[in-house]
Amino acid sequence: MKMRRLPDLDLARIAPLPRDQKRRELEQMKIGFPPYSYDPVRRSNPDILNVDLGPLAVLARAPWPAVVAAITSRCRSVAELEANLRVAEGLYVFAVEQEIAGRRQEFYPLAIGVSEKVTFWLSAVIAIAGKPVVPFIDPRRTRKLTDVGRRFAFSVAHQRIRAADLDYADVGLCIIQFANTKTGLRPPKVFMDDGIELFDFETLDAMVRETYEIWHEVLGEREAAARRAGGTGTLI
Repeated sequence: MKMRRLPDLDLARIAPLPRDQKRRELEQMKIGFPPYSYDPVRRSNPDILNVDLGPLAVLARAPWPAVVAAITSRCRSVAELEANLRVAEGLYVFAVEQEIAGRRQEFYPLAIGVSEKVTFWLSAVIAIAGKPVVPFIDPRRTRKLTDVGRRFAFSVAHQRIRAADLDYADVGLCIIQFANTKTGLRPPKVFMDDGIELFDFETLDAMVRETYEIWHEVLGEREAAARRAGGTGTLI
């Protein structure tokens, strides 16, 4: 049986939960492609946040029409385009109002669990209200990061960025989520890691291992049920 990787956002939501809640959440997980992806806006985040690509690439923030054109070229459907532009516009307005700018900084994924590599940050350091911050953007409308999911994501980022490199020991961490408005731009809400008790690496590692142990059980049960029903064992 092929082990299917959990998306990082779902892992963050589920891993900190008690074992019985983990199982319930994993039993509800669907395998397959979502109706649309937020990858088009993710690829434009550096332009929206005015992140320089290097010391010789200091430019003004990309104009909004250029961001729209870039996202439009990457979208595969009208629904995907609408979803991505609503997030992009909310983030763009916020970035302009706060005069956000930054520089690119590569932070490699954190290896955790048996074979997982997770990333809960952009490869950038930006300034928000004059403070250097490493951001993570959660664009989802449903199954977005909960309080404990944000705590998990902040803890992973802390281990990979601050604990691993003293040069970044004082950098802030933030998670940007978006309101579920029915039309128009989705206003962002910024969560900082100030005052949050973070999980240590051993706790994070144990959470991830247990989550995948249960996920393996759930996938096995689905495969067995499909075979009993006379199918091919294909998971859904």
